[in-house]
Amino acid sequence: MTAWNLNGCRAVVTGGSRGIGAALVDQLTAFGATVLSVSLEAGAVRENVVEMIADVATVEGRAAIVEAVAERLEGLEILVNNVGMNIRKPTVEYTFEEYEQVQRTNASSMFELSRLLHPALKASGRGVIVNVGSVAGGVSVGSSAAYAMSKAAVAQMSRYLAVEWAKDGIRVNAIAPGWVATDLTRAIQQSPAALGTIAARTPAGRMARPEEIAAVAAFACLPCASYLSGAVIPVDGGMSAFSMDVTAALREA
Repeated sequence: MTAWNLNGCRAVVTGGSRGIGAALVDQLTAFGATVLSVSLEAGAVRENVVEMIADVATVEGRAAIVEAVAERLEGLEILVNNVGMNIRKPTVEYTFEEYEQVQRTNASSMFELSRLLHPALKASGRGVIVNVGSVAGGVSVGSSAAYAMSKAAVAQMSRYLAVEWAKDGIRVNAIAPGWVATDLTRAIQQSPAALGTIAARTPAGRMARPEEIAAVAAFACLPCASYLSGAVIPVDGGMSAFSMDVTAALREA
């Protein structure tokens, strides 16, 4: 294995059947890794990919993943916690059950799967965890308070575990995507007003493609990123860096 490939590495990617997760699986296998792709539905047949149907938000689903890592991969170097969901509506319309569902899927599943797979990652001597958060964990994008809270938890968990597990040879980072063109944002993509808002607030002027997000996550897994740990990397086209351009308004006046 050289600094720029993952030959011989074994990885778990949750939510690997579509969107960012599918792009992540493609990126990691292109670098030479064997990937256990975990989803609620089977993905396309891909070389060096073991497909698994399991719900990471459940105790039973996580236990099945741990068993599959031991029996089918026989070890683990990389864990990418990608699964996420959202219920987009005002806070006052949320039920407690919906709130718990978002937290359980987005934050608790990452905490538990990281904890349960820690022994395998530690045994590899070069473990890597990448957690897929969101720019919503640091700024308000109106996507729901429950979602924003879960993604803020993902960011802080990543920082904390990076410190706690450094002694075990495990690097932990998170990425924080902005708006991404996936099935989950189809309604937004079909709204000229929503796309206009995104373009106005994003210096790149558009939504991201899934492979653009996956590329940054894959880089964090590479040996060449060996000194990268405890980072929350924005992959948002500059959105989180942008507040307002008052001088532009003055020039237009």
